[in-house]
Amino acid sequence: MPTREEVYTIVRQTVINSISGYIANRQNAVPNFQILDLIIPTERRIRSVVGGMETSLGTTLWEPLAKAIAELNGFEIINQKLLCPSNMPAILQNTVQMLIEGRENKNPQYNAQHCHDRIKEVCQNFLINPINDFKPPAKGFGVDIWLKKDDVNYFFDTKTVQANVGSYAKCFSQILNWYSYFYSRYPDQNSSARIVFPYNPYGQVNFWSKTIGRGWPLEPNNEGWVQDDFWDFCSGLQNTYSIIHEAFIDISETGDLEEIIQQIFYGNN
Repeated sequence: MPTREEVYTIVRQTVINSISGYIANRQNAVPNFQILDLIIPTERRIRSVVGGMETSLGTTLWEPLAKAIAELNGFEIINQKLLCPSNMPAILQNTVQMLIEGRENKNPQYNAQHCHDRIKEVCQNFLINPINDFKPPAKGFGVDIWLKKDDVNYFFDTKTVQANVGSYAKCFSQILNWYSYFYSRYPDQNSSARIVFPYNPYGQVNFWSKTIGRGWPLEPNNEGWVQDDFWDFCSGLQNTYSIIHEAFIDISETGDLEEIIQQIFYGNN
């Protein structure tokens, strides 16, 4: 298990590398013209850069940060795609659809554990008749973070903390598909999957009580993790998000990114 100082060092450096890398890649980009460029060009540029940075946080910041912290805590980082069958077997496809419909109908039987166990059970057929052809999954159904420890494979995807209508239904489908992909290829192994919301925008108020539809049909805790649910898992420590928060504050106060941020936002003016 890492110390809090080790985690802080990793967080601080990862944040600096991620933001400076993103900005460096944007510096030579020529943005599309918008009519507001004629009135508020600086503000429009700032909005464009910040919006792009917010959209890319999952891949440019949260993903590398989670992997770096988890590696300190003894997790194996699996740097490969979770493939899906080239031709999804009907029995498996029908099972996933049945589970989705059961959750949508609010049948209490179709909780997170039941959905996982049912998919794994169906995939035991592939021990005898293995599937030989696999391919990358459709866009939006890949795994961002694949960790392994104590013979358990962990799958995560970080999401925006401000969900839209329909987002949680897709998240639930995503998790069931991950299980179907994994167990169709590795029916004798173990896995656990979560959708991750890397911080709680509502402060001390419970995330699930404030988010749209209370996260339904995603099952809180067992299918969705918020803030320290995830970061403490990666680090093995408690209140790990407070370390991340502290690192962000320190970077702001020391001005380590000030020069490159001024350049991308305001140019040479």
